[in-house]
Amino acid sequence: IAHSRLPRAKRVVFSSSLLLPLSLSLCLMGAQGSKGVSSLKRKELKEFVEETCFDELQIQDLWEHFTKISGSKINDGVIDKEEFLVCLGMKSGSAWLDRVFELFDADGNGSINFREFIIGLSIFSPKTSLEDKLRFSFKVFDIDGDGCITQNELEKILKASLVDNNLDLSDAQL
Repeated sequence: IAHSRLPRAKRVVFSSSLLLPLSLSLCLMGAQGSKGVSSLKRKELKEFVEETCFDELQIQDLWEHFTKISGSKINDGVIDKEEFLVCLGMKSGSAWLDRVFELFDADGNGSINFREFIIGLSIFSPKTSLEDKLRFSFKVFDIDGDGCITQNELEKILKASLVDNNLDLSDAQL
């Protein structure tokens, strides 16, 4: 497999397989909160509008969902990997979802804060450019972040995706 290169993103964006947007949507729909309550500061709200494809109302709604998800295990204001997987209705041990979690967790501290959450979700917006969506998809496969997708990285993500979807292909078929 030839090494592929894409220029670095102007802003951080994230995505995953075709099932993740649906899972996230269902997760967010299940996290119903009271409308109009927000502890986001006006300045933060404006920054989030500039950084994502969401408007102020959508960000306030996402804040309510985020607080429900982040408080589902421990009310610590961040989403850890277990809360992330439970929200998606998945079990631990999914290498593919571990990779998606790593991409949402932009600072690599093992949890997703609100900024990382909305930037991660922004990739699913119809307003997000195809280039940004492709850039994210590339990052899913570029596990070591060197700007290249090796055959080993491609195989690892493809195998993880197949396992998560209860599909089995031989190494020859891959």
